[in-house]
Amino acid sequence: MAVAQKQQITAGLHIGRWTVLDNYILTPKGSKKWLCQCSCGTQRYVLESSLRYGGSLSCGCAREENARQAIAYEITGRTFGELTVISKAETQRKNGGIWWTCRCSCGNICDVPATLLINGRKTHCGCRTVKDYYSVDISGKKFNMLTALYPTEKRSKKGSVVWHCVCDCGKETDVDYNALVYSRIVSCGCKKAEHDAQLAGFITFVDGTSIDALKSQKIATNNTTGVKGVYKVRGRWLAKIVFQQKQYYLGFYDDFSDAVAARKNAEEVLIKGTIDHYEKWKQKADADPVWAAENPVQIVVTQNENREIDVVFLPDMKE
Repeated sequence: MAVAQKQQITAGLHIGRWTVLDNYILTPKGSKKWLCQCSCGTQRYVLESSLRYGGSLSCGCAREENARQAIAYEITGRTFGELTVISKAETQRKNGGIWWTCRCSCGNICDVPATLLINGRKTHCGCRTVKDYYSVDISGKKFNMLTALYPTEKRSKKGSVVWHCVCDCGKETDVDYNALVYSRIVSCGCKKAEHDAQLAGFITFVDGTSIDALKSQKIATNNTTGVKGVYKVRGRWLAKIVFQQKQYYLGFYDDFSDAVAARKNAEEVLIKGTIDHYEKWKQKADADPVWAAENPVQIVVTQNENREIDVVFLPDMKE
């Protein structure tokens, strides 16, 4: 149970499975880290803010118990929120215990770790993160420079409705609901065109991202793991990736190989995906400079509650 915001952290206080002991240290930034003992016997220093706001409730043993229970459960046919379990997933991942194939009430099929189903952290395929986007009418509404005209028959990979929009510059384009309402897309791409043109003779730089830097992927001199974006923190392995000057944390792992795998998967989606998209765009841009000026590269990145990264590359190069 999370601690009330104004409650003081003192020795003897019980927070989840933690018991606060009479000892604390200060971080380099001056924040308190209290020595706590978990009900399983593990002792660890925990940030006061994590205790105060419920960010840490145990040493991790609770998650492990849920995982062990999830592996033993037969949950075919059971319903968790909007998800009904159909069968065990054909493809089992390394992390998360047993994965199950589920059908969401919206009709989508998805694979979900049993631990997330049983502890209530996963109750839909993702459709509920955007309330009623199947039926909500945004016709005539303006989002930055884009005005939604009408919904098309197309759907994004996540099932979001794709809307036909008109930009202030006069160009019409298709944008999915999630990207239009919640992302940082501000135009059809016209605002990027001039900036990208100025940089063209200096460095390959598109939508806040250097293609040259992505291709090089040089490892920093202070990296001690030998793998870019993987670090050892308090005995565990942290994986992260930086893209468009934003850090995306991919999670903590007990095994180094799992952290490396998480980083490699993110590279496949973000880095390789961006390079492949740019090269396709460049080939078409060289043949049609007018089209290129009207259709600059845009990259929209989102990360869900499971730290999975999804990327939308614009313009659509599938045609």
